[in-house]
Amino acid sequence: MKSFFRFTAGEWTASALMALLIIAGILFYFLYENSAVAHTDYTEYQEMFAQFELEQQRLADSVEAARKAKYHSRWGTDGGSASSAGGMAEPKGKNHTYYTDGTDMRWNRNPHIEDSLKSHPQKPQYAIVKVELNRADTSDIMRIPGFGSKRAQKIVEYRDKLGGFYDLSQLKEIYILQNINIAYVEKYFTADRKLIQKINLNQCDYKTLISHPYFDSYLTKTILNHRQRNGPIRDMTHLREITHIYTELEEKLVWYVEF
Repeated sequence: MKSFFRFTAGEWTASALMALLIIAGILFYFLYENSAVAHTDYTEYQEMFAQFELEQQRLADSVEAARKAKYHSRWGTDGGSASSAGGMAEPKGKNHTYYTDGTDMRWNRNPHIEDSLKSHPQKPQYAIVKVELNRADTSDIMRIPGFGSKRAQKIVEYRDKLGGFYDLSQLKEIYILQNINIAYVEKYFTADRKLIQKINLNQCDYKTLISHPYFDSYLTKTILNHRQRNGPIRDMTHLREITHIYTELEEKLVWYVEF
């Protein structure tokens, strides 16, 4: 075989090293890359999630308690207006006083208020305050369970390259988030499309286009060459005719370009 290929000793050595590198690359891919993209396990974050939502509930309960206290402070337990002095109130049409917080059970309550509370029970209502990704910084993102400094930094970096997110599913385009649960993301995040920074295709330069994640070298050069030879690009239909971009890419680019 050595005489058949007519390789020198140095060439045989180089070929052997190249084969070893190829084998090592294949092993690296299967042993490291595949393990790196394994589905994210949120089991270790369950307690953190529970504490986060309990804190949301506690805040909501405190707001509800303050609302009821304010109501009783203003109207009293008998429906009359409360006095501002000493926490006492003089109800209309009554000859006695009582505490405005309604905790002293010696005094009669207004049956109309009691009936109203029974027929319209006040259930604590709360909503999670979502993080707006097109305006958030890393500290805002890190408040959400499961999002540490590395994930937060990657999200901000990719957002700045894009010019903003138009859909939360774009987070899957980030390598370390490609297996993220979108239902979980939608629970804690939102993306305001009005904040997206668009690129004017008739005024931008090569550096601006090539730095955007959705523009490769071919697409960038095609656009710039057409502008130089034929003038400005009119709209998305004209862009599709010039570049022959596929539908999926066109649906993404429509959020980031203007003419």
